Amino acid sequence: MSVRSSYGSHASLVFSIACTFSLAWLSACASTVDTAEGETKSATLADAPFVGTWTSELDGATAIIEPTGIFSIDVPARGEKPARSAVGRWTYNGEMAVFTNLSNTATCADVPGSYKPEVVRDVLRFELVRDECAPRQEHMAWPWKRAK
Repeated sequence: MSVRSSYGSHASLVFSIACTFSLAWLSACASTVDTAEGETKSATLADAPFVGTWTSELDGATAIIEPTGIFSIDVPARGEKPARSAVGRWTYNGEMAVFTNLSNTATCADVPGSYKPEVVRDVLRFELVRDECAPRQEHMAWPWKRAK
């Protein structure tokens, strides 16, 4: 085998691996959910209207909702309550968002919460669908303002 054909095979293999990785990464940014009617709807996470940084009107907590499907919430200390934070994953089907704290998060680990988000101007509100996590329910019940 010549050096040239060996290089061509290697380059082809690298290109194939790179393409496979790119497709896997792009598909990870999409969320697919079956609807009650049996249809499947897909929404790209980056297109979700609530991606960005938000400040809670409840207590000044900061939520960062990333287009990668990761979210974080940092709650400042209030009176006797110490500061706390949560990190998790989220999905969105174009109508409903599901937030699930990661298993190493102290509060509500692996407990999903479903909400219907609505953004009007720079204010985000969540309508509760189902959530067994009381602290998350409390924060989601209040409006969030887009951070500038």
